[in-house]
Amino acid sequence: MHVAFITAYDPESPYQVSLPPLGIGYLSAWLKKHCWYVTTSFHHTVEELIHAKPDIIAVSSTTENFTHATNLAEHAKDALGKPVVLGGMHITSIPHGLPKIYDLGVVGEGESTFADICNLYNEVKDPGPEDFKKLKGVCYHENGKVAITPGQDLIQEMDSVPYPDRDLIDHGWKVPNWETVHLVSSRGCPYKCSFCSSSLHWKRFRFFSPEYVADEIEYLRNRYDPETLYFFDDLFVGHIGRWRKVVKLFKERGIHKDVHFRAYARVDLITEQMADEFAELNFRFIDFGFESNSQPILEFLTKTRVTPEVNQRAIDMLAKNGISIGANFIIGSPPETKEMAMETYEFAKHNQDAIDRCSVGPLQPLPGTPVWNYAKMKGLVDDTDFEWARLGVSYDNFDFDRFPWMAESISREDFIQVYDQFHDLTKVINLRGQIRQLAMQRYRRDEQIRDLKSQIDSMEGSRLVRWANKLRGIKRTIGGAAA
Repeated sequence: MHVAFITAYDPESPYQVSLPPLGIGYLSAWLKKHCWYVTTSFHHTVEELIHAKPDIIAVSSTTENFTHATNLAEHAKDALGKPVVLGGMHITSIPHGLPKIYDLGVVGEGESTFADICNLYNEVKDPGPEDFKKLKGVCYHENGKVAITPGQDLIQEMDSVPYPDRDLIDHGWKVPNWETVHLVSSRGCPYKCSFCSSSLHWKRFRFFSPEYVADEIEYLRNRYDPETLYFFDDLFVGHIGRWRKVVKLFKERGIHKDVHFRAYARVDLITEQMADEFAELNFRFIDFGFESNSQPILEFLTKTRVTPEVNQRAIDMLAKNGISIGANFIIGSPPETKEMAMETYEFAKHNQDAIDRCSVGPLQPLPGTPVWNYAKMKGLVDDTDFEWARLGVSYDNFDFDRFPWMAESISREDFIQVYDQFHDLTKVINLRGQIRQLAMQRYRRDEQIRDLKSQIDSMEGSRLVRWANKLRGIKRTIGGAAA
C-alpha cells in the first residue's frame, strides 16, 4: 500500500515555505514502524501526487489554507478515484465540518489513528461507514451527515514515537538544513489562551524525555551540522522540572557546544536562573507571544499570571544575558481601545533595541477557541459555510470587508493608524535584528576559520603535513623549470 502525503500551504508566504512539515514526518515514521506493508511519499504539488498513483491520499491543512486543501483533494480524487484522508488542526477543531470530498478526517493526534485507517484499507476492499465507526478519532459521512467517533487514546509513552521521517519531507523548502533544523520536544501546551487551538488539538501537555531530546539533537547535529536547532514546541519550557533535567543533561553531554538553539517561552516562567541557563546552553534566540501590554486585554486573551510588569521583566532578564528576543503582538480584541493598543505599541518601541524579531496582526478567530465562539455568536464566522482564506491575513492583504473584524471599542480609522504605525516599527526592528544576526553569523564563521587554522597549525610537525609541503615544493620547482 502506498500513501501519498500533501500539505496545503501558500507558496507566497515566507513562513509557510520555510521549513518542512514535521507532522507528516512523524506519520510516515510511525507507519513504517507499525505497518510494514506501507510505503510513503510526500509531494509539494497535486500533479506530483497524481503521478505517484498512491492507494491513499493524505491531505494536511491549517484553517487559513483549508479551501486550498479541499481543492487539492478534489483534483486528486477526480484523477485517481482513491480514498482521501484529511488531517491537521482545522479538522480537529471542527470535525462536523468535513467536506464531502474527504472519505475520512483524523481528529486529534494522528499516528495511531492513521495506522488504524491503513490497516482497515489493507484488510477490507471497499470500507464504508459500518467499518469507519469502529475506528477511534475519525469523522466521516453517513446518511448525509458527519459522524464523529470517540477520541483516540493518546500516546502515553512519548519516547516510543520514532524521529520524523526527514528523508521524506526534507526537500523543497527555503531554509537550508545547514542553517536551521527544527524539532519538537513536546506536544500541546499547559495553558489555555482564548485565541489558541493547541490545547484543543493535543488534549493535554506531554513531552519526550530529556534523554530522547538529547539523542535526537546529537542525531540532527551529526546528520546536518546546522548553525541553529529550532525547538518548534508551542512552549518549550512548559514543564520546569523537565527543564532542570534538560539543563543537567546538556551540560553532561556537551551537546550545546558550537550550536545555537531557538525556542518559544512564556514571560511568567522566566527567572534569573533560567535566563542565565539559556545563555550558558547557547539558547541564543527566545520568542514570546506577548500579545499585549494592556492588562485588560491580557485578561481577555486569558494570559494568566501575565502583566505588563512581567512582560518587561522577562525582556530585561534575557537582554542582560545577550539573548536575541522575538516578540509577537495582537491588536483588535473586542474590548481594546486605541489607548490600550498604543500601550502595546509603546512597549515594543521602548524595547526595540532588545527585540530582534517582531510581528503584529489583528486578532484572528481560530475554530474551536473561545475567540472563535465569540465571533460565531456575533455572526462573524460559521463552522461550515465560511471562506477560510479570509483568515490568512498579513499586513499587505488586510481587508476590513473580508476579515472577520472583532474590535468593538476602536474605530476602523484609529485601528488602521495604530496598525500602520506598529507595522512600520516592526520593519525597523526586524531589519536591525537581521543585521545583528548577520554579524553573529560572521563572528561564528571567523571563529570556525580560526579553529581550522589552529588545527592545521597543530599538524605542522606531522609526517603527513611534511610530505604535503614537500610535494607542493616539488610542484613549484617543476613549474619554475618549465617556465
